[in-house]
Amino acid sequence: MKALNNKSTKSLLGILATLTGAASILTATLGAPATAASSEPVFSCSAPDVYVQVSRLYNGKLQYQAYNIPTTLQRPSLILNNGTVRRNENGDPVYRFRSGNYLYAAVQDTGYGRVLVYKNNRLIATKYCGDV
Repeated sequence: MKALNNKSTKSLLGILATLTGAASILTATLGAPATAASSEPVFSCSAPDVYVQVSRLYNGKLQYQAYNIPTTLQRPSLILNNGTVRRNENGDPVYRFRSGNYLYAAVQDTGYGRVLVYKNNRLIATKYCGDV
């Protein structure tokens, strides 16, 4: 009886391994975004005309995703990787992402938070979260 249970356990593990491999192949084939299954949101903001989410990927790096509203949250309008996080003078986390001469900053303050956009180090937009 013990040999039968051991054999059925090995078979079950083989089936699970096959299914897991098939799911990985399907994900890669269908082009599902890697961040869908491999990230943890650390900041999100619903503001007029935009929804922003900052996530920590499982490799430890930060990613910024912005969706123009209206949106189904299927495809971001902007994705930036390799962000940094620091605390401002109030101790609030500030997530920063660069793209050319633009800087996107997501501030997680005691209120709802805000998203700032700079071009050539000049503030060109401020969106307050919760102002929808």
